[in-house]
Amino acid sequence: MKLYYSTYGMQQEDVFSALPRLRDMGYEGMEIAVTPGWATDPMHFAGDQRSRLAALLIELGFPTPPLMALLSPCVTGEDRPAMLAQFAATFDMAHHLRVSDEPAVVTTTLGHPKPAWDGEREAIIPLVSEVADMAAQRDVVLAIEPHAGGDFETPEKAVWLMEQTDHPHLKLNFDYSHFWVEGMDLAHCIALNVPYAAHNHIKDGYVDDEGNVRYLLPGDGALDVSEYMRAVHAAGWDRYICPEVTAQIWKQPEYDAWATAQRCYDALDAARRTL
Repeated sequence: MKLYYSTYGMQQEDVFSALPRLRDMGYEGMEIAVTPGWATDPMHFAGDQRSRLAALLIELGFPTPPLMALLSPCVTGEDRPAMLAQFAATFDMAHHLRVSDEPAVVTTTLGHPKPAWDGEREAIIPLVSEVADMAAQRDVVLAIEPHAGGDFETPEKAVWLMEQTDHPHLKLNFDYSHFWVEGMDLAHCIALNVPYAAHNHIKDGYVDDEGNVRYLLPGDGALDVSEYMRAVHAAGWDRYICPEVTAQIWKQPEYDAWATAQRCYDALDAARRTL
């Protein structure tokens, strides 16, 4: 089981300097954050930069990187063309960075705004399918992540979306933390969603006394990451585990990107040694 890291928690770091340092730390692959606001936003990360990044990935021995794009595939109306253009640029970049046999994957949530799940869920199907069709044109897989705190927050809803769309280029991003904070059983969530998963995130978290979700680094809370890793491995996921450092953490004034990356590596490396 390989350990990846994500530049989502490294918004202020130069990607060309960060990747070699993360490789030296022990990480064996990368997720590249490409949401607008990051220097690697595909609308601004030009062709020569993409070629340079692809060459660096090969030099470091990293496989094809999944891209984390916090976009909104369900936007409608006059804002949809711009959102589709952002997706198109992201899929093009994912295709450009395919440096190994691993599929090129782009992850996102259903975003905001979107049709309400109760009463309007059917409207989600053609909106997401249109974006998956765009991904297919570049041989990219779009991975949707259920998210706590919204109305697309259970493994059952994720299965419904997969069954209703039945699209070969539309999969799931399995992030158990969003089910964990809702008190859902690990084996149940894995059984439902890992068969549809093209990517994963792992972190910890809890719901505070006021009902707010508070996310933590893997290993910093009550979630047993060794049990988690053994369970997903037993379910057939043997590619990689990717910790996610959320904005709740990296926006804190005392945040140290490099100490955090090391902390995630140490916790997950210890966990995978139990396999």
